Parts: sequence; structure tokens; C-alpha cells
Amino acid sequence: MYLVGFYSPKAKSGVTELSLSIYNWLKSNTTLLVAFISYGPLEKEEISNELIHEFSKLTLIEQKRKVKQLKKQFDIIIYDASSQLSDGVLKILPIVDRLFVVGDEHRDFAVKLHEIIQFNKIFDKSVKNFITHLQGNKTFIIRENMDQQVIGFNNKKKDTDDIGQMIYTDYVTYYLERNLVENNEKILKKIKLIPKENLYSGLYDLGVDFEKALLFHQYVTLREALGQDYIEVLETLFPFLINSSFAELLDKFQNELHFITKLK
Repeated sequence: MYLVGFYSPKAKSGVTELSLSIYNWLKSNTTLLVAFISYGPLEKEEISNELIHEFSKLTLIEQKRKVKQLKKQFDIIIYDASSQLSDGVLKILPIVDRLFVVGDEHRDFAVKLHEIIQFNKIFDKSVKNFITHLQGNKTFIIRENMDQQVIGFNNKKKDTDDIGQMIYTDYVTYYLERNLVENNEKILKKIKLIPKENLYSGLYDLGVDFEKALLFHQYVTLREALGQDYIEVLETLFPFLINSSFAELLDKFQNELHFITKLK
């Protein structure tokens, strides 16, 4: 369900040891089903259905298929990219839900990688938020808004506890967000089935306040009159229907109407 990647462009940087420690922490301290993928070979660990190594020997298509299969079977999958700077690794990294870049000298690399992923997100809806860990003894968490939070990073037990707890908390948030998204998608599908001319009454039947439903209908009509595809309009404005108050939606509608009037 939730894929966490650990990566460093530097060989022998301890990525495997760190990611394995997090894997074991999650198995010991939570009731979640946890799997582990290693891009390279593992020498000491017992290979099983939940602990996979030599991922690099699979083709990119096989890797993505395997990840998709594991995400159906397990709650969290730890992906150890193990210091491999290759096209294969860089192509598989964007499908992870969270990414950790480990190493004291890799801040510029991690920030650049984050920028590339952010750019790709514009064109690929499957790319999720990323967390990047970097900067020496200190570990900076960079989220989409680039806020930074510092925790110690020396790969000691306390750091394993901190990072493990952070991943668990992040997973819980991700789980709730995913359920919210799924519920929203169900509602949007129902809205798309409403006859265009009866949109406001159909929204009211779904539980939307009448005034807000009528305003949303007018907003959709305006966008469609400007040449935007009806279904595209619904998908674009739906987040505002769900997340905005009547006053906020009215303000957005009036501002757009005012802007259009000025253009004419």
C-alpha cells in the first residue's frame, strides 16, 4: 500500500543497514504487514516472500509489476536502492510514496532530485509527496512546501526509533488521505452522472446545500461557456465544491467573472 524508498548516490553509505533497521523496527513495533526490497544482493538475511533482494535483475516493467503486487499484499514496503545511480533506480524512484536520500554531502543532489520529482509531478499524477533526508549529522525533512524539520541522524537506536515512528505516523496520514481521496472520487463519479441541466438539483440530492449547489452550477456553466470541456470543468472545480465554504466559492466565482469582464 505504502512504499518508502531509501537512497544514496554514494557507495557503502549505510543505506542497506539503515533501511533494514527501519524494516525490523516496523515489524517489531507495529501490527502492520511490512515487506522489504533490496536493489542489490543481501548476504545475511533469509530471503522470503516479504524480503526480496537482487531487484536490479528484473526489468523495469517487472519491477513495477512486483511493486504493484506487493502494495496489494502489504501495508508498508521498504525499498533499499543501495547506492545505485542508474537509469533503473531513477525510473523506479518516482513511484515511491516517500523518499529518503541519506548522506552528509548530498544536499545539492537531494534538492535537485526533489526538484526533478516535483517537475514530474506536474505531468504524472502517480507521483506523490516526497520526504528527502540529508545533511550530515542532521537530517532535514523536505516536504512539498519545503518546510524543514531537523532530527538527529547517526544511525543509532534513537534515530531508528525516530525515523520508524515518523514513517508509521506518515503511513497513518497517508492511509486517511487515501480513504478521503477514494470517497471524493466516488462522489465525483456520481456528479458526472447527473444530467448537465439538472446539476444543481442533483448536487442538492447528494447533500450539498441548495445555495452552494446553485452557485456551483452557475460556475460550471460559466467555464463551459468559455470553451472548457464539461467533464474537465467538473474535475477542476470539484475540489472547491468539497473544500470551500459558500462564501469562498462565491468570492472565487465573482473574481473570475470580474477578470473575464475586464478582458472584454
